[in-house]
Amino acid sequence: MKNYLSFGGGVNSVAMHILMLMENIDFEAIFVDHGTDWPETYEYLGIFQDWLSKNRYKNIKILSHKDYGYQDTLRFASLYDYYFSKKAVPSVKMRDCTSKFKIKVIWSYAETPCFMCIGIDAGEAHRAKISIKKGIENRWPLIEYGVDREGCKKIIRDAGLPVPMRSGCYICPFQSAAQWKELRRKHPCLFKRAVELEKSNMEYRKEIGKKSFTISSSKKTLNAIVNEYQEPLWEEDRYPPCQCGL
Repeated sequence: MKNYLSFGGGVNSVAMHILMLMENIDFEAIFVDHGTDWPETYEYLGIFQDWLSKNRYKNIKILSHKDYGYQDTLRFASLYDYYFSKKAVPSVKMRDCTSKFKIKVIWSYAETPCFMCIGIDAGEAHRAKISIKKGIENRWPLIEYGVDREGCKKIIRDAGLPVPMRSGCYICPFQSAAQWKELRRKHPCLFKRAVELEKSNMEYRKEIGKKSFTISSSKKTLNAIVNEYQEPLWEEDRYPPCQCGL
């Protein structure tokens, strides 16, 4: 059966990709672009695509929800736009961001039956669950070869590449307080967009008489998270200068 590699642009998927190339495993790598990843992830994708081309390897196939998603997602430019139109935010319980903007896209594109290679490393083998859905069976090459997180970083460095940051969308509810603070510091425009999304959702829920709901799983508002233990001296310090127009 054909092997597909689910590429997210983080440490594990990059290392898995390189490992499978080194082991001469035939596969097709796919990256699902929902338009809401951190800028660093898109930048690294470009770096890695260049590395693949220079070494005469196949480039990663970039898929979009606009081509392979559900009918109610096709008209939206990004995952962010989808949530903003619904006056909603991603939830650790609902996870329709994953199901509609990633899994459905993969199901629609993949030729089945097939294997889907997932980047869970040997240090987290307990997370790897046997799964066969829509003719797609999960496979975990990093676990098969006994590669843990540090081993992943070594594989990447040995290939002459920089180690990427953790991948994920910038409105992910699983982000830690440190990640939200990093988003505010590095990408103030994107942080303000996240705040506007959260505000829109909270105002809507108040209108319909429902309990307040935040993006972060910590149940604190984004502004409360980033300002915790660091009260700004000047009002402009709350958001570094940017050209986002928000």
